[in-house]
Amino acid sequence: MAKSKTTGDYPEIAEIRSDLDSLKDNVVELTKHLKKDQSQQVEELKAMLADKWHQVQDTSRAQYDQLENRVKEKPAQSLGIAFAAGLIASYLLTRRS
Repeated sequence: MAKSKTTGDYPEIAEIRSDLDSLKDNVVELTKHLKKDQSQQVEELKAMLADKWHQVQDTSRAQYDQLENRVKEKPAQSLGIAFAAGLIASYLLTRRS
Protein backbone atom coordinates (compact mmCIF):
# COMPACT_ATOMS: atom_id res chain seq x y z
CA MET A 1 0.00 0.00 0.00
CA ALA A 2 1.04 3.56 -0.58
CA LYS A 3 2.16 5.52 2.41
CA SER A 4 -0.28 8.41 3.18
CA LYS A 5 1.22 11.81 3.77
CA THR A 6 0.44 13.11 7.25
CA THR A 7 1.40 16.21 9.11
CA GLY A 8 4.44 14.33 10.33
CA ASP A 9 5.73 14.41 6.79
CA TYR A 10 5.25 18.19 6.56
CA PRO A 11 6.34 20.12 9.66
CA GLU A 12 5.35 23.38 7.97
CA ILE A 13 1.68 22.43 8.31
CA ALA A 14 1.95 22.55 12.09
CA GLU A 15 3.50 26.02 11.83
CA ILE A 16 0.78 27.17 9.48
CA ARG A 17 -1.91 25.85 11.84
CA SER A 18 -0.25 27.65 14.74
CA ASP A 19 -0.08 30.87 12.71
CA LEU A 20 -3.74 30.55 11.71
CA ASP A 21 -4.80 29.96 15.32
CA SER A 22 -2.79 32.99 16.39
CA LEU A 23 -4.31 35.06 13.59
CA LYS A 24 -7.81 33.95 14.59
CA ASP A 25 -7.16 34.94 18.20
CA ASN A 26 -5.83 38.32 17.09
CA VAL A 27 -8.90 38.96 14.93
CA VAL A 28 -11.19 38.08 17.85
CA GLU A 29 -9.30 40.47 20.15
CA LEU A 30 -9.34 43.22 17.52
CA THR A 31 -13.09 42.79 17.09
CA LYS A 32 -13.60 43.10 20.83
CA HIS A 33 -11.53 46.28 20.96
CA LEU A 34 -13.37 47.76 17.98
CA LYS A 35 -16.73 47.07 19.62
CA LYS A 36 -15.53 48.67 22.85
CA ASP A 37 -14.17 51.74 21.02
CA GLN A 38 -17.36 52.06 19.00
CA SER A 39 -19.47 51.89 22.16
CA GLN A 40 -17.36 54.61 23.76
CA GLN A 41 -17.70 56.80 20.67
CA VAL A 42 -21.47 56.34 20.66
CA GLU A 43 -21.68 57.31 24.32
CA GLU A 44 -19.51 60.39 23.71
CA LEU A 45 -21.69 61.37 20.76
CA LYS A 46 -24.85 60.95 22.84
CA ALA A 47 -23.40 63.18 25.56
CA MET A 48 -22.37 65.81 22.99
CA LEU A 49 -25.82 65.77 21.37
CA ALA A 50 -27.50 66.08 24.76
CA ASP A 51 -25.34 69.12 25.55
CA LYS A 52 -26.18 70.71 22.19
CA TRP A 53 -29.88 69.98 22.71
CA HIS A 54 -29.81 71.74 26.08
CA GLN A 55 -28.01 74.70 24.50
CA VAL A 56 -30.67 74.92 21.79
CA GLN A 57 -33.42 74.74 24.39
CA ASP A 58 -31.81 77.47 26.49
CA THR A 59 -31.27 79.72 23.47
CA SER A 60 -34.83 79.16 22.25
CA ARG A 61 -36.24 79.93 25.67
CA ALA A 62 -34.18 83.14 25.91
CA GLN A 63 -35.29 84.29 22.45
CA TYR A 64 -38.93 83.48 23.24
CA ASP A 65 -38.75 85.45 26.48
CA GLN A 66 -37.14 88.37 24.64
CA LEU A 67 -39.87 88.33 21.98
CA GLU A 68 -42.57 88.10 24.63
CA ASN A 69 -41.14 91.16 26.40
CA ARG A 70 -41.07 93.14 23.13
CA VAL A 71 -44.71 92.27 22.45
CA LYS A 72 -45.67 93.37 25.98
CA GLU A 73 -43.77 96.66 25.54
CA LYS A 74 -45.34 97.50 22.17
CA PRO A 75 -48.55 95.54 21.67
CA ALA A 76 -49.96 97.76 18.88
CA GLN A 77 -46.78 97.56 16.82
CA SER A 78 -46.62 93.79 17.34
CA LEU A 79 -50.23 93.41 16.21
CA GLY A 80 -49.55 95.51 13.10
CA ILE A 81 -46.48 93.44 12.20
CA ALA A 82 -48.39 90.19 12.70
CA PHE A 83 -51.27 91.48 10.54
CA ALA A 84 -48.90 92.55 7.74
CA ALA A 85 -47.08 89.22 7.85
CA GLY A 86 -50.44 87.43 7.61
CA LEU A 87 -51.47 89.48 4.58
CA ILE A 88 -48.18 88.80 2.81
CA ALA A 89 -48.35 85.07 3.55
CA SER A 90 -51.97 84.94 2.35
CA TYR A 91 -51.08 86.77 -0.85
CA LEU A 92 -48.15 84.45 -1.57
CA LEU A 93 -50.13 81.29 -0.85
CA THR A 94 -53.16 82.26 -2.95
CA ARG A 95 -51.00 83.38 -5.83
CA ARG A 96 -49.32 79.95 -6.12
CA SER A 97 -52.60 78.02 -6.21
